[in-house]
Amino acid sequence: MVVLGIFCLISSTNWLSVYLAIELSTLCFFILIVRGSGYSAEAGLKYFVLGALSSGLFLFGCALLCGIGGSVYFSYMELLFNSKESFSDIYTPLGYLLIIIALFFKLSVAPFHMWVPDVYEGAPIKTVVLLAIVPKIGIFFLLFSIGLPISFFLIGIVFSLLVGALGALNQTRIKRLLAYSGIGHIGFLLWGLVNGSFESLQASLVYLFIYIIMTICVFSLILSFNVYKNLLIEFSGLSRFLPLFSITLSVVFFSIAGIPPFAGFLGKWVVLLSGVLSKSFFIFFFAIFCSVIAGVYYIRVVKVLFFQKNSFFLIVTKAFGKELKLNFKKVFLIGLCVYFILFLFFSPYFGFFFTFQVIMELF
Repeated sequence: MVVLGIFCLISSTNWLSVYLAIELSTLCFFILIVRGSGYSAEAGLKYFVLGALSSGLFLFGCALLCGIGGSVYFSYMELLFNSKESFSDIYTPLGYLLIIIALFFKLSVAPFHMWVPDVYEGAPIKTVVLLAIVPKIGIFFLLFSIGLPISFFLIGIVFSLLVGALGALNQTRIKRLLAYSGIGHIGFLLWGLVNGSFESLQASLVYLFIYIIMTICVFSLILSFNVYKNLLIEFSGLSRFLPLFSITLSVVFFSIAGIPPFAGFLGKWVVLLSGVLSKSFFIFFFAIFCSVIAGVYYIRVVKVLFFQKNSFFLIVTKAFGKELKLNFKKVFLIGLCVYFILFLFFSPYFGFFFTFQVIMELF
């Protein structure tokens, strides 16, 4: 049902179908989030309440735009946006602003990200994987289709890069760390949309493709390892017992940090290159600065894996628990993702060809 809602969202041509598709996915996510421990109920309640708030803002913004434009279809919104007389009225930019705020809530863009760490922490890991990937795909194509004013995106880009870089520096739980990491990735993803050219949109789609691969891989590895409290310290000294697992997880985190020659560096490089071509020099240097800061907590995970000793409690816990839960499907999925992470930088033809065809269909 979540995937069906995203497919309906991508194929929507008017505001009513967009609202119904978003709510279908949101309600399904709420059911998936609450199916867990006691923390899941709290996380599901936060997701539901804030989702209802963002839905109300979305409907209010749609009402303003539809009342001024006289139609619920996106084509009329483009005419409304291109008309200079419409922006002389305060209701048109207010309607656009409310819609963007609502979509930023769904997309976990800062400063509307307050629900993300708590929901990631309380939800089951399998639900977190869906929550980290599926909404981003749908909202990305929606933002491209409706053509909202790019000036509203700049504050979301800057705040997302900053919060993603600083928010995870003091985190001790793996899911909260990945939540802030996802917020930082959203900043890069939105930057490609803001530039607006064919090359920047393709760069943004390449980044989304690589982000999906890295997210699937890192959460598959975490699911395979039997974590108890989702603490980073549970991975301490793991290289002495599971060296191949530790090396694989390190490669994935190096890729997420954007360290060459892994696929994550390719994604950030093409987005930064498109930013230079569009002469967005301030965001270019700011994105590099935030990426360097974010690399600290990714490397800290690698340091925990290889250079931190186990405590007595962890040794006893691991002695009576199962270390890995691997089967053929998980091994195949992790191996396929690691293959793309390792070799996509050296042979990026597949990624660029795939994204080129997608962008051509959108245009």
